[in-house]
Amino acid sequence: MRLSWRCPWLAMVVLLLLLLSAGLPLRAQQYSLQTYDRKAGLESLSITALLQDRRGFVWAGTEMGLYRFDGNSFERMGVAQGFDKGEYVTTLAQDTRHDLLWVATQSGLRRGDGRHFARVELHGRPLVVDVGRPLVMLDDGRLLLVRNDALMVLSGGGQGKDGQGQPWQLRPMFDEAQLAALPALRRITTVYLARDRLWLGCGTAMCSLDASGRGRVLLHGPAQGVPADEWLGVLLDRAGNLWLRGTRHVSVRLGGATRFTARDLPEEATGVVKDDGRFVEDRQGRVLTTINQGLARWSGAGWTLIDSRNGLPDININAMMFDAQGSLWLGTYGRGIARWAGYGMVEGWAAAQGMAGLPNWSILRIDATGMWFGNELGGSVLQDGRTRLEPWPVRADPLPRQAGTLAKAADGAIWIGLYDRRLLRFDPASGRTRLMARLPAFIKVLHFDRQQRLWIATVNGIYRLDDGDATVQRVAAAQTTDRQCSDIAEGDDGTLWFACNDGVLRHAEGQWTRMQTGGKAPVSGFSAVAVDADGGLWLGANEPGVWYASLHGAQLQLAPVVDAWLDNTLAYFVRRDRRGWIWVGGGGGVDIFDGRRWTHLSRDDGLLWDETNQNAFFEDTDGSVWIGSPIGVSHILHPQEMVARYQHTVVVTSVMRGAEPVPAGGEVDANGNAAPLTVRYAVLGGPAGSNPRFRYRLNGSDWVDTRSHVINFTGLPSGDYRLEIQALDDDQRTVSPPTYLDFRIPRPWWQTGWAYVLEALLLALLLAAIWRWYSRRLLRQNRQLEALVSGRTAELTEEKRELERTRAELYQQATHDSLTGLHNRRAILEQLAARLESPARRAGLAVGLVDADHFKRVNDTFGHQAGDAALLTIAQRLQSQLRDGDQVGRYGGEELLVVLPNISRQAAIERMATIQSVVSAKPHRWGTQHFTVTLSIGMVWIGDEPASVEDVIRRADTALYQAKHRGRDRVAEFTAG
Repeated sequence: MRLSWRCPWLAMVVLLLLLLSAGLPLRAQQYSLQTYDRKAGLESLSITALLQDRRGFVWAGTEMGLYRFDGNSFERMGVAQGFDKGEYVTTLAQDTRHDLLWVATQSGLRRGDGRHFARVELHGRPLVVDVGRPLVMLDDGRLLLVRNDALMVLSGGGQGKDGQGQPWQLRPMFDEAQLAALPALRRITTVYLARDRLWLGCGTAMCSLDASGRGRVLLHGPAQGVPADEWLGVLLDRAGNLWLRGTRHVSVRLGGATRFTARDLPEEATGVVKDDGRFVEDRQGRVLTTINQGLARWSGAGWTLIDSRNGLPDININAMMFDAQGSLWLGTYGRGIARWAGYGMVEGWAAAQGMAGLPNWSILRIDATGMWFGNELGGSVLQDGRTRLEPWPVRADPLPRQAGTLAKAADGAIWIGLYDRRLLRFDPASGRTRLMARLPAFIKVLHFDRQQRLWIATVNGIYRLDDGDATVQRVAAAQTTDRQCSDIAEGDDGTLWFACNDGVLRHAEGQWTRMQTGGKAPVSGFSAVAVDADGGLWLGANEPGVWYASLHGAQLQLAPVVDAWLDNTLAYFVRRDRRGWIWVGGGGGVDIFDGRRWTHLSRDDGLLWDETNQNAFFEDTDGSVWIGSPIGVSHILHPQEMVARYQHTVVVTSVMRGAEPVPAGGEVDANGNAAPLTVRYAVLGGPAGSNPRFRYRLNGSDWVDTRSHVINFTGLPSGDYRLEIQALDDDQRTVSPPTYLDFRIPRPWWQTGWAYVLEALLLALLLAAIWRWYSRRLLRQNRQLEALVSGRTAELTEEKRELERTRAELYQQATHDSLTGLHNRRAILEQLAARLESPARRAGLAVGLVDADHFKRVNDTFGHQAGDAALLTIAQRLQSQLRDGDQVGRYGGEELLVVLPNISRQAAIERMATIQSVVSAKPHRWGTQHFTVTLSIGMVWIGDEPASVEDVIRRADTALYQAKHRGRDRVAEFTAG
C-alpha cells in the first residue's frame, strides 16, 4: 500500500499520529530469566537488596537474613558469620577502600569481610539506620547514613597505633544553623555521591553540596526543573547525565546543562510507592528503573516498559543490579531472585509479541526492513524497529499451514514449502500468492543455488525447478535416491550437497555422485549438512552426534566430533555462518564452533527455549543470528559476545572443623575431635547460569569429580596437606586455574616425645606379665582369625552375588531402553539381524515399523513428561499383544520396531492390524486431561528370500510413510513398485 500525500488533511492526520506515538511507551521483546528460590537456598523470597562486591561475590539481602551466591546457590550468613537468625536486611554497600561490606539490618549496622561481620555499636548499643535509605562511603573512610530522617556521619572503627580498635563516632552532617537556614535538610530521603558532590533528597526537593561537607548547600526545586516530590533515587550515568527518581516523577540534567528536564514515566506505571527509587545503567548506556510490576528502560527517545508480558516476574521488583558479566539481577517481593540471561545480547519474540501459530519452523529476511517466520499455523512478519509481529500476507486456498521451509529468489519472490506438499510463491510487489506445485511428498527444505535453480528436498527424493514459471521436475531416483533428504548445503565453489537417509549426495558440474563413506557412518543416514571453507562437511544424523567429513574424490572420510554435549545431541540443523562458525541446534540448545573451540548456549544464556527446529536458523545481514524454537524465536544480537570466554575462579569461602572455623594455612585441631573437616567454595568470574562442575584432589592424588560446593574430609592422619580445586565448564569447554588450600593436621598428644617415654615405661612394666598370657592370647587370636576368615568368606560370597547382580543390571542397561523397558535400537536390530541370517530363521518373518501419529503435539500441548508417559503406555499395550517369541524394541524417538517370526503373510497383516487398533483405541490420561494417540505401522513380510537389515528397515520405513500419507492411524504393507 502506497500512501499518497496529495491530500493535505491526510498527511496532517498521519503526522499527528506519529507525534503522539513518539511519546507512548514501547513494549519490549521476550526475555529468558533464571529464577533462584528456595531450591537455590533462599529461605526468604522477599529480596530487599542486591550487590556484587569487588571480588565478584553476589550478595542478597532478604527479610530473613544475608545470603551469598556461590555460583549455583545461595548460602545464608549465620551465627558463625556474626548474624542472628532471621535478621531483616535493609541496605548493602561496598567499602570503597577495602574489600569490606556494610550491611544494615533492622537490628543494627554491621561491617565485615564476607567471612565475618562485626556489629557497629555506639556506647554498647547497636546502630540502626532508616529502612531503604542508602549508605554512602566517602573517600576519607567516613560513612554517610540516614537515621531518623537526619544525615549522619559515621567514623572510627579502625585500628589504633596500639593495635586496639578505635571506637565508632556518629555526628550530624549539618549543624543547627544549617538546619535553621534550610529546613528541608531535616528530612533526608536519599544520598548519592557523584564526582565529589553529594546529592540529597531533602524534603520535597533536591539538595547538593561538596562531599567534604564544607561550602554552601544548594536547593534544587521547581525553578531548576525539579518538581515537588519525595526523591528516592539518583544516578550519574557514563554520559554525565544526572537522573532523579521520585515517587511520581523522573527528571534528568543532561551533561553541561543547568536545569533538569522531565522524563516522567507513564502514570499507570508508577502508582506503587517504593522505599527505594533505584536506577541502574547497562553496558549500552541505557538507564533502567523500576515501575509497579517490572522495569522501564530509557532508550534515548522514550521509555520502554518491560514486565511479565516480556518474561519478568509479575510482581514488584525491590532491588536490581548488573554483575561484572552484564547479567541483570532482579530481587522481587516474594518471588526470589530472577537473573536476566543474555541481557543486551539476546532478544526474544514469542506469543506476547504477536507470534501466533507456534512452534516456529523457518526464518527468512525478505528485505532490508522485514523478517518472515513460518510456523505451525502459517507465518508472521516482523518489521525492523517494531515490537509486535503481524500475520504474513500469504493467501491461498486452503490457508497455508505448517510452513516448514522458506526461500527467497533473486527476483524477491518468497517460496514456501508446506507440510501438505504444496509449493507456494509469494510476490511482495503484487501481493499475489501462486500455487506452483503439489508434490507427492512432504517438503523438507528449499534452496536456491547461485544459478537461481530451486532445489527441493522431500521425504521421497529430490526435485528441482529451473525457472520460476517452469514445471517442478523430479530428479531421477536412479541418479539420487527415493528416500528422505532433509537438508541442502552449497559450497563456496557451487557444489551442492544433500543429506539423505541413505547417505550424502553431491551435485557438481551437472553430475550426481552418491558419496562413499570411510570410517564409521551412522546407520540411519544423515539429516543436516554444512560445508566448511575448505570443502569439508559437517553432518548431523538421525541419531545423536555430529560428524566431520573430509573429501577424497568420491569418498567422504567420516570422523565423529568428540564432545560431551554433541555426543548426546540429535542435530536438528547444522549451519555455517559468514564468520566460518559452525552452528548446531538440537533438543538441548545450540552449540557453536568458532574454529578453535565449542560453546554451548541455552536458556541459561538468554535463549527463549532449548529445543530448536530444523530450518529455524537464519544469519542476518548484520551478523546477528535468529534461532526458532517451539515457543518463539531468539535473536542473538552479538554472537561474538555470546562465545566470549570467561575465566572461572574457585574461591574457598570457609573451612570448618565441626563448628569451629579453620584459618587458611592453619592447623586443624585433631585431638579427640572426630568432626569432619568441611571446605566450602564458590566459583566467580563466569556467567551466573553456567553452573560448572568441579574436581578436587588432596596432595596430588587422583581427581574426584563433583557438582557440590562442599567437600567433607574425615579420618585424615596427621601431616601437611594441599587441597587443589578446579571448575570445569562444560558449556564453554574450559577448566579454571587451580585454587589451593594448605592446612596442617598436627600429631595427637599420644604421638609426642614425652608420650613415647611414658609408653616405653608402661611397656617395660607390662612385659613381665605378658608371658603368662601369651598362650591364652594365641588361642584367642586363633579364634579371632577363624572368625575373620568366616566373615571374609561371607563378604566374598555377598560380593560375588552383588557382582552378578551388577552384571545383570549393566546388560539390562546396554540392551534395553531406559524409558519404555523395551529392547533399545541396537538390541532390536541385532534380534532382526539374527532372524535374517539363514533361510530357516527368516522364513515367514514380519517386521513392523510403528510410529505414534502427531506425537510432537502431545509434547507441545501437555509437556514432555506427558509424552514420555504416553510412550511408556503405548509400549506396554503393544507388548501385551505379542506372542511368545515376538520381539519389540524402541527404534528411536516415538518409533518402535516389531519382529514377528514364524507367521504367514495374511496372519501378519491381521496381527499388525489387531495391534494397531487395540493400542490406538485406548485413550491416555495425563492429570485431568485425556488424549488419544493413534499408531501408523509400516509392515514388511519376508518369505525365504535373502534380505539385509538395512533393506528390511528401508522397506518398512517406506511402508510407514505410505501409512502416514494415507491419513495415519493404519497399517500399510510394503509393496514393490
